[in-house]
Amino acid sequence: MAGGPSRAPPPKSSHPSGASRAEDVQLGTEESLGPEDSMDITRPGGSSQSGVAKSAAPVSSAAPSPTPGLVSPGGGEAASPDEEEEILPLPPRRAVPRLLLPPGPRRRTPLRAWKVPLTVEEMPPGLLKDAYLAIPVLRRLDAWHRRTRRFPCQVTLPEGVECDLPALLSRDDEAEVLSIAGALAEATGELEFDNLTPVVDSRWVLRPRPFLSGEDPHVFHGQVREEHRLRTTSGYLVHWSRAEFASVPEVKKGPYYPILPGWWESMEVPCGFPARIPLIVAYFASYLRGSGGHRAFAILASNWVVEVARGWYADVCRRGYLWHLPPSLVEGIETLGFPWLCYAEDDRGAEEVLRAIVRLHSRLDWGALAPFLTIFAGPGVG
Repeated sequence: MAGGPSRAPPPKSSHPSGASRAEDVQLGTEESLGPEDSMDITRPGGSSQSGVAKSAAPVSSAAPSPTPGLVSPGGGEAASPDEEEEILPLPPRRAVPRLLLPPGPRRRTPLRAWKVPLTVEEMPPGLLKDAYLAIPVLRRLDAWHRRTRRFPCQVTLPEGVECDLPALLSRDDEAEVLSIAGALAEATGELEFDNLTPVVDSRWVLRPRPFLSGEDPHVFHGQVREEHRLRTTSGYLVHWSRAEFASVPEVKKGPYYPILPGWWESMEVPCGFPARIPLIVAYFASYLRGSGGHRAFAILASNWVVEVARGWYADVCRRGYLWHLPPSLVEGIETLGFPWLCYAEDDRGAEEVLRAIVRLHSRLDWGALAPFLTIFAGPGVG
C-alpha cells in the first residue's frame, strides 16, 4: 500500500537443492530470529545451528511422551496414568487372646408367642385354670373369651419360672417377673415380718427403673378404677388382669385370690388415684394367701409405695393435681428416700419437685378442704 513502509522480500536460500527439509526449517527459523533470540537458543561453546536443530528435531511417534509436569519421587519421570498401581496386601491381624476380652452379657432364651387355647380345658394345669373351672359351665366359655380378647398376644414364660399364670401378659413384664421369682425362691419359709405392719425397703423394690417416668398414669384409668372397686367391695386383692373374678362364685373365691393384708387399709389410696396393683399380685398371688410374715408381703408393700409415688409425682407435674394420701404412704416414700426414687431420671429437678410435694402436703389443712373435695370430686376422692 502507498504511504506505508515497504517490506523487503526474504533472501533466497543458498543451500543446495539436495538439502533435507529439516535443514530448511532450521535455516528459516534461524533467519527469522533476531540476534537476541538466537543467543538464547544456542548453548555456550556450540554453534547456533546445532542448538536450533536439536530443539526443532521431529519427535518419533513410536514411543509416547510422558505427561509433562509429572515427576516421580526419585527424580525420574512419573509412570503413565494408564498403568495400574500395585496394591500391597494388608498384614494379617493378630488374634486377641480370649483372656483379654471382657466377659459378655449372659444371653437369655428369646421368648416366643404363646398359643392361647380355645377352651379352658386345653389350658395347662395351674391356679388360673382352677379359677376358671370354678365358674359355672354356662358362663365359663364367655368368661374365657373375655380374657382372650383382652390378652390376644401372650408370651411364653422365661425358663425356670413357675407362677400362677401360664404365660406372660406382655414382654415388658419379663424383667420384673424374673426379679420377683428370684426373690421368692430365696425365701426360707419362716415368718420374716409382722402381718400388721407394712414393710417398706428398697431391696424389695423389684420393678425396673426409672420410677418417676414422664408418662401420664391416667391412660390406665379404667384398670385403676376396676381394681379399686374390687378390693373395696369384696375385700380381696385382685389384679386388673384377673377378669374372671366377677364370674367365680363368692363361696369359691378364697382358694384363688388373696384377701387384703391387715395393713392395707392404712395404705389405701383415694378412688381415682392413678396407681395400679403391683405385678406380684397377678403372677404370684398364691404367695399372698398365706401368713403376712412372708417376704412376698414386703415386696407388695414396697412396690405399692413406688407405684403411688409415681402417680403422685406425675399428676402434680402434668395436671397440677395434689392428692391427699394417708400418712403411711408418705412415710413410706420418705423411707425409700428422695435421691433413690429419683435416681437416673431424665429430669434433674425431680428430687426437688418430689420434696416440694411432700412439704406442701404436710402443710395443708386437709380437714378444712374435705367439704370442697366432696363437692367437686365426689365422696371418697382425696
